[in-house]
Amino acid sequence: MKFDPLFKVLKEKSKVVDEAIFELVPEKEPKVIYDAARHYPLAGGKRVRPFIVLMATEAVGGDPEKAIYAAAAVELLHNYSLVHDDIMDMDEKRRGRPTVHKIWGINMAILAGDLLFSKVFEAIARIPTDPKKVVRVLDVISKTSNELCEGQAMDLEFESKDSVNIKEYMKMISGKTGALIDASATIGGIIGTDNEEYIQALSKYGRNIGIAFQVWDDVLDLIADEEKLGKPVGSDIRKGKKTLIVAHFLENANEEDKREFFKIFGKYAGDVQGEGIIKEDVQEEVKKAIELLKKYGSISYAAEVAKELANEAKKSLEILPDSKARRYLELLADFIVEREY
Repeated sequence: MKFDPLFKVLKEKSKVVDEAIFELVPEKEPKVIYDAARHYPLAGGKRVRPFIVLMATEAVGGDPEKAIYAAAAVELLHNYSLVHDDIMDMDEKRRGRPTVHKIWGINMAILAGDLLFSKVFEAIARIPTDPKKVVRVLDVISKTSNELCEGQAMDLEFESKDSVNIKEYMKMISGKTGALIDASATIGGIIGTDNEEYIQALSKYGRNIGIAFQVWDDVLDLIADEEKLGKPVGSDIRKGKKTLIVAHFLENANEEDKREFFKIFGKYAGDVQGEGIIKEDVQEEVKKAIELLKKYGSISYAAEVAKELANEAKKSLEILPDSKARRYLELLADFIVEREY
């Protein structure tokens, strides 16, 4: 399998990062807040963002051992954002497990998210490198946190808007998803080198694969095998989620097809909370909406955008010395737009 070497290294690196994460967020009193804060990290995941930190450090000739706490910091920031996103979206499941607010309530979930956020800065303070580099990492994390909030605010605004255009969507997703992966690659570069060209190349790589990741997710929601995806195909249509695919459709469809689409879009938002069973008639309506999107090439357009972004990401790495770490970063870009889940 093409991606087996990547998965092997991801697994190896995730163990190292997890040790740092659970050192920072141990089992301690008050038990309730630490249990809630540890809930998502304990659920596992590929740890893509910390992996990028470590590989970026190594790809520019640095020592990845010096980047472990930085890698933990970006994963803690990611998990903090998930806790708060789930509250805003009122999602009941995350990684196949009940969400933090579902188990511990909204108030404790907010506190658990805040604890994870504070641990980000504790992790940064432990990075064993030049203090000037630590300050720069702190600056990157602070600006990334701003972008995450701005992207989420735009996404919330989209819910009350009748339509969203391609430019608006790309700006939103650049903040909500692209910023943290950009930060992961940039921070790895900062720790590993003083070469500004290398650091900027890594930043561009991270931003592009971050956006590609979300766009490909939107595509998978409509074309993936349900068993591999782990949820019913077309969940975004039932929720009324505005994606690049929808933005392209709205910019190209005729008025009659738009009216037909909006008869279905967002109509069954309640059916995608938790693990609700989707009725056959609902599935048929969602299929009709998907056919309308296909009619205007909106799904294939988004897939092409994701692949172009991944290719741009790989091109930006060409300035770096050839190494195993660089090749793993390139392979990750391929995986992001070839995965089936």
